[in-house]
Amino acid sequence: MKKQIYVGILLCLFFLFVHSTHSFAEQNLQSLIDQAKPGEVIHLEDKVYKGPIILTEPITLIGTKKTMIQSTGNKPVVSIRGKGVHLKNVRIQQLTVRKKVPALSVTGNNHSITDLQIKTTSLGINLDNVHLSKLSDITIKGNQKENGINVLNSSKNKIKQSFVSHVLDGIYIENSNNNTFMQNTIQNSRYGFHLMFSNNLVLYQNISKENYIGAMIMETDKSTIKENSFIYNAQNVNSYGLLLFDTTKTQVIKNDFSNNRIGIKLQSSQHNTIANNSAKTNFIGIQFDDASSNRVSTNTFLGNVNDVQAIASKKNNINKNYWDSSWKVDAKNQGTSIIPYKADPFFLSLTKETPEYQIFFQSPGMSLLQKMLKSPDDLVLSDDFPLMHTAEESRNMDSHSTRGVLLISIAMILISTLSIQIWRKTK
Repeated sequence: MKKQIYVGILLCLFFLFVHSTHSFAEQNLQSLIDQAKPGEVIHLEDKVYKGPIILTEPITLIGTKKTMIQSTGNKPVVSIRGKGVHLKNVRIQQLTVRKKVPALSVTGNNHSITDLQIKTTSLGINLDNVHLSKLSDITIKGNQKENGINVLNSSKNKIKQSFVSHVLDGIYIENSNNNTFMQNTIQNSRYGFHLMFSNNLVLYQNISKENYIGAMIMETDKSTIKENSFIYNAQNVNSYGLLLFDTTKTQVIKNDFSNNRIGIKLQSSQHNTIANNSAKTNFIGIQFDDASSNRVSTNTFLGNVNDVQAIASKKNNINKNYWDSSWKVDAKNQGTSIIPYKADPFFLSLTKETPEYQIFFQSPGMSLLQKMLKSPDDLVLSDDFPLMHTAEESRNMDSHSTRGVLLISIAMILISTLSIQIWRKTK
């Protein structure tokens, strides 16, 4: 009997020791961070740590696939400040009921943040006055009440290879110049990208799909939007793949705008370049509204209900695009049609005043009315040399042509060789 009592006491002491050690480890994560020297690496275990925690020194915090930092409070789960902090391979869970409380809050310079999985009931990541930092391989899932990533008053940062879903705005940028966003995927949100009052931004090889708007670029100057996919953004009659609003000197090049309500919209925007893009199977391929002095060339508009609409838009250089609905006659064998492609703003002007008239789109009566009340020539968008073929068709034709020339060259060489041999034999 005494032996059983001793065993019971020992077991109780053992479990109490294990529990106290586990609690001590959780309660003292911040102490462990505070005691670390600059440059030190802290390896976290396969368990749940209680937040909030704050990193202010240039140390490295590395977790495992099962490491989680969790908080239900009204402060960020993880805060990074100062310079040179490295955070890697951690799951962060924000369970607050408050609004605008980020799972991860970052300020300072030269940080590296990689391999995070964030699940939040509020804001995902908030970057404020952050410079020369890199964020990559981050997954954020929200509840569509707050943004995935805020970039505020920050410059020369790079955010790449991340996945953001079920948030308000996937990546929201304000007053932040010279930042790069590449190879990110944003879906099932309000705006994929929401860029405000920021210049010299780069959006490269991102995917924004199944959002209310793929990307809204507002009051931005000298930015580059290249090789992105803005697709299946059609949840509302006001959905767009890309909206340029009051934007200037921005390059929109080699992007895919497919299956949106409106592929590209330029509103109150000037001196932008829209080139080598593909706008397919949208309700409207491209729309101009009070947009002037923009260059639109070598784009492909294919399978849209309406390739183009324009209103109050003058002096745009529209040249050498492929329009699915254009008349095509290549009398000079130059790859362009001698019949200009024109888009009358009549219908757009009418529906802007009375949106309900959209139900009469392409109806016989509307077509007749448009011919009778034709707009002045200076308001009609015109492509004087529309392309005969899409870029893909042209590449295939060039490839076939190259192969044809090669085959003919080989044949001529063979014939010449045979002719020489026959001539020699007859000598």
